[in-house]
Amino acid sequence: MRIFGFLCNHGVEVRHFLLSGLVHSIRSQADVKMILRAETDSPALNEYLDFFKMPCAVMPFETKIARRHKNEHYLSKIRKARKKRLGIGNYHNFRNENEALTAQDHFLGNPLSFQLGHSLWAGTLKTHYTHQAFIDFYKSEGFTDLVLLDYNSPFQLMAGFSANAAGVKVHIVMNTLKTYYTNDYVPFEFQRLYAWDQEQTQLFQQSNPQHAAHHFVNGGNPYYTFFTNNQFQDRLPELYQRYPQLLGQKLIVYSLIYEKMYAHEFELLQQLNQVINDTFLPEDRPIVVVRRNPFEESTALIRQIETLNNFFVSGHYWERDVDKEWSIQSIEGEKEWKWLLSQASLCMNIPSMAGYESLLSGTPVLNIGFGPDGQPSAELKQFTDAPFMKSFNRSKFIRVCYSIEELNQLLPEWIDLKAKNSLNDIRHSIDFTLFEPQTFAH
Repeated sequence: MRIFGFLCNHGVEVRHFLLSGLVHSIRSQADVKMILRAETDSPALNEYLDFFKMPCAVMPFETKIARRHKNEHYLSKIRKARKKRLGIGNYHNFRNENEALTAQDHFLGNPLSFQLGHSLWAGTLKTHYTHQAFIDFYKSEGFTDLVLLDYNSPFQLMAGFSANAAGVKVHIVMNTLKTYYTNDYVPFEFQRLYAWDQEQTQLFQQSNPQHAAHHFVNGGNPYYTFFTNNQFQDRLPELYQRYPQLLGQKLIVYSLIYEKMYAHEFELLQQLNQVINDTFLPEDRPIVVVRRNPFEESTALIRQIETLNNFFVSGHYWERDVDKEWSIQSIEGEKEWKWLLSQASLCMNIPSMAGYESLLSGTPVLNIGFGPDGQPSAELKQFTDAPFMKSFNRSKFIRVCYSIEELNQLLPEWIDLKAKNSLNDIRHSIDFTLFEPQTFAH
């Protein structure tokens, strides 16, 4: 009998493993357990485990590794240079990593350097990250299969390499489209890596020639099936009872970016509010429903937003522990997020993965690319021009506004765009591969 272990590292894994229906599907064919770190103490996680009747296996040892191997720094520089040379691009939340090619990029990113770097340093990672305590744990629990969300944190590397040593099959699913562009190297052996679409499948294959190409699967992302399945669908209307002021209104959903990534978002929202006041009659003005960023550490921005007349701040359901690198949204929060995206006429943000979730929900996206002065923002280019945005920017239902004048022109048209198109037209305007939970255990 196969026993699948689903590793819960940061908390967000419950979205991919439980809300997607993945665990439910595998239960008909194999045993399942959620693998938890010994230091995990989360009321929100306990709610999920109870709701989905999910058995657990707790690692009986401290799981945090103090440092990465020093060679990873060199491997990362080589691989980033290679992607820049090939025109693929890199991504970092706090800086632009795709400036003009340098002499160092040309040197480090050439094929010889790439091969030499891996020959010299890649093998040392296996020794560094293989831990006997992990191996013993896998064997004592009888795991035959391990499911990981992403592959590059020190904890995930320990889990992956140790599973290889224990003879446990490893399956990897991606958290976001950003993953490939932050670090494209998968150093341990795995059975399958589920890429988001055909384009990313090919990129992973090219970047990891040490693995057979068939291990990279164009299989989609588990969490995004949540926006296409019927999970909680019968209970969504209850949310109108929570927010009766939204009933019958045109809604613009706006999810805030992390303040440390961009510090001028309130000025952008002030401009959006002015456009709404200037463009629509009072009885026709849409309501901008704001969702707080899960990593937000201060409520000062929220208090400012609450002073804007066309804005409404929805509930905050995230449980966050910086020291434990823990971030999880309660079941109620996930239901509300799904409901808001499905009911909204439009989604607006500084470009983020919320746009992808919105398109899958059948809601167009109008992103912001201008700064506080209302002109194109060089600071926001790392988001508007991020390489992970390219694939779904091809949709005709997503657009970036690069000036306040452009927003003035587009907002009246885009607020009615959803009503003039079908859910399927909007959803299939992106190269969306639907993850199929029922095939995962095969």
